[in-house]
Amino acid sequence: MNLFQVFKQSFRFFISKPMLIVTFVGVAFIPTLYSGFLIRGTWDPYGKLNELPVAVVNLDEGADIDGKPMNVGRDFVAELKSNTSFNWSFVGEEEANRGMKGNRYYASITIPPQFSKDAASLAGDQPKQAEIVFESNSYYNFVAGQISENATRELKDKLSQNLTEAYSRSIYSQFGTLTSGLSEAGAGAAKLNAGASRLAEGIGKVQTNLSELSSGASKLNSGMRQLQVGADKLKSGASELESGATDLSAGARKLKAAGLKLLEGATKAEQGSVALSSGLQDAKDAADRLTAGLQNSAEGSERLRDGLQAASSAIGDLTAGSEQVADGLRQVMDDNADLRADPRMQKLLAASQAVANGTKELLTGNKQLEAGSATLDEAQKQLLEGSRMLSEGHMQLLGGAKELRTGQKQLKDGLEQYNTNFGKLVDGSDKLAQGASRLSAGANDLGAGLDKTAAGTSKVANGAKQLDDGVTELNDGAIELADGTRELADKLTEASEKTSSIKADDEIFRMLAAPVTIKANNERKVTIYGNGIAPYFISMALFAGALVFTTIISARNTVVDGAKGIPAFVSKTLTFGLISLAQSLIAVTILVFVLGLEVQSVPLFYAYTIIVGLTFMFIVQAIVTWLDLPGRFVVLILMIFQLASSAGTFPLELLPDWAQAMNPWLPMTYSIRGFRDVISSGDYDHMWVQAGRMAIYLVLFLILTFLYFLKREKGHAEEQTMPVKV
Repeated sequence: MNLFQVFKQSFRFFISKPMLIVTFVGVAFIPTLYSGFLIRGTWDPYGKLNELPVAVVNLDEGADIDGKPMNVGRDFVAELKSNTSFNWSFVGEEEANRGMKGNRYYASITIPPQFSKDAASLAGDQPKQAEIVFESNSYYNFVAGQISENATRELKDKLSQNLTEAYSRSIYSQFGTLTSGLSEAGAGAAKLNAGASRLAEGIGKVQTNLSELSSGASKLNSGMRQLQVGADKLKSGASELESGATDLSAGARKLKAAGLKLLEGATKAEQGSVALSSGLQDAKDAADRLTAGLQNSAEGSERLRDGLQAASSAIGDLTAGSEQVADGLRQVMDDNADLRADPRMQKLLAASQAVANGTKELLTGNKQLEAGSATLDEAQKQLLEGSRMLSEGHMQLLGGAKELRTGQKQLKDGLEQYNTNFGKLVDGSDKLAQGASRLSAGANDLGAGLDKTAAGTSKVANGAKQLDDGVTELNDGAIELADGTRELADKLTEASEKTSSIKADDEIFRMLAAPVTIKANNERKVTIYGNGIAPYFISMALFAGALVFTTIISARNTVVDGAKGIPAFVSKTLTFGLISLAQSLIAVTILVFVLGLEVQSVPLFYAYTIIVGLTFMFIVQAIVTWLDLPGRFVVLILMIFQLASSAGTFPLELLPDWAQAMNPWLPMTYSIRGFRDVISSGDYDHMWVQAGRMAIYLVLFLILTFLYFLKREKGHAEEQTMPVKV
């Protein structure tokens, strides 16, 4: 029997049974029924939003802005009445609540009583955001609630633009008044600048004359001060000279007598300085001996500290050894009951523990001695340093004593000469006292006259200086005033020109209300919802059509007796393939030419649908061929997983993690991608990539089916005549 003989006989059998032909035709239309009704049922739901009932409740009480009445709620309702996005129902609050509870409205929009007041607060000190209450009736229909909510957001944006535009008009209306005021202020500032300039010029002249006056008065005052100072010095000097001359005369006589006593004292001082030098030399020798002793003591304290540190280390070792001995005895006694009961061992253990405790206390005491030796060593070092400083001080004292002895010798010699010539000094001091008395009387008269003159010139100089300083500050202020008024006039004039040039037309107001607009690029936009959902529905329909066909025709058995192996495989494959081809051709023809589904390329749409249909058919055939009736249940489960994981409705990123993990392994993922390319995007290269992936599934599952029939041909299963189901 050749490869196609079984298929030919089966084909003749099928066409001889009218009921089978009708059944095959019905099965061929299964994908068309699935995809056609589903796509047509969801063809353009957004095009009928004007039939979706939405309740609108206006409770706005209105408000005043800049003395003008405003009712934003009424304007919003008027805007909605001209808006055909939904079937707006303008009702009261109670009717809206009844309609929402009775599922007569898919959503409600309520404008609160204070809506206009909140909107008008934008121009006040405490602006408050205006609110519109939106309620979606998602219990009634979730999708309708979402659609109405999105549309309400657009209305909210439009209302916000209208409020912003009205506020902008109010602001711009004030610019005319502002421009007039700025112009008048600029003219006044210009006049003020002219007056300030003249004031600065006059003050400048006054300042020049006052500077000259102040300079002359200052020089006069300075000269009088110098003269007064000289007169005061002369007066003071004359008085002091008189007093000193008198004292000198009296003291000279006393000094003559005291000079003799001083000479006698200087002689004794010279003798004492000699004795002081000798004593200081002895003290220095003693300090040197003290330094040497302290040096030896410091070295001894260092050796003591080192010895105590060594003793601490040895005692530490002894303590550790005694503890080990005590622990060893305790362990031996614990291991031997006889030793533990022996009194001598108990005394030995107690003695070893006492030794251990004693060594610990000895170690603690030695540590304290070690700390004390460190303190002693530090004190010895400080004493040694002090002794060295004492020795150096004695050296300095000894040098000073030698210098003192030399000075005393010189003093004695000088006093001897002083006493010899002191008689002449006594006579001269008497004459000096008489002349100083006359000079002091004349200096007193001169000082009194100069005091009166200096007081007058000082007042003149101070007044001229204060006047000059005040005029200088006044001149600086006048210059700054002139500069400031000039800049003020320029800025006010410039501001007036700029504010007068500001445009305030409707285009500006609209731009301020909506400064940014979005320009939609519809190059990749699918305008009809049916076109967007078609890849998902077509893939599901082709898979469902393949599953339904396995309930009509056995996947294992043929109507030809004795058919087995490869001929049976060829017959079944061709039968399933022809049904799949018929399903694909009918579905594409009805979708494109009857329902009006728009695709980028009709021939490629036919070709890709055939590839997808054959792939799904051979996948279902392989599973049902191997598993028979349970295989249909497996196919149904596979279809459910594909519908959930193929990202046909929601984006892949929005699916659960398990669905995202399964997505790359399921064939419907790639069928949907390819249908999107040929229906919407026109990316045929990407479509052929998906077709190649579908072909891989097709070949793999054909091989699985072939392996089943090959196994059957070798006698692992008996051939059975296929029961015909009508």
